[in-house]
Amino acid sequence: MLFRFRELQEQTSPVELEGEVKLEGLEEENADLVSILPVQVSIVAWKERPLFHMQGQQFAEGIFRCSRCLTTYEDSISSDWHELFTDQEDRMERSKEEEEIHLIRLDQLTDLTPFIRESLLLNIPLAPVCREDCKGLCPSCGTNWNEKACGCDNRKIDPRLAGLEKLLKRDD
Repeated sequence: MLFRFRELQEQTSPVELEGEVKLEGLEEENADLVSILPVQVSIVAWKERPLFHMQGQQFAEGIFRCSRCLTTYEDSISSDWHELFTDQEDRMERSKEEEEIHLIRLDQLTDLTPFIRESLLLNIPLAPVCREDCKGLCPSCGTNWNEKACGCDNRKIDPRLAGLEKLLKRDD
């Protein structure tokens, strides 16, 4: 999504943008993301000299791989972001909130895709699950416990106490 800040410079009221952004390569950056539809983006931009503000809201549908049972499922991702821009190099100092201020040129098109991409990546779950009560896979045979139970013995025995089990079996 491209924006020319000269348009905002000439306006007295906020400028609204809406569009769709296709983000390529997100699947390579996140192993649990199988695919994602184009992102629906809505941006409001306004000026407070010497700064230009951009407030974005975005929404996308994606197909994820459950981190517990490895099945795929659909879910949505939404996020909000706010960025500051200036065309004056001497105004690049950080604000009180330590927000980063990006230097732009008024007559050049500025690509907003990196901000959209970053916000979306930060809102993808670290370990997505298909449902809250997902039981996962059997570590021995790989059976999906959401679909059926298996007969595997998955008791965890403390290795420090494993010798005691041998003694108990010898007495039987």
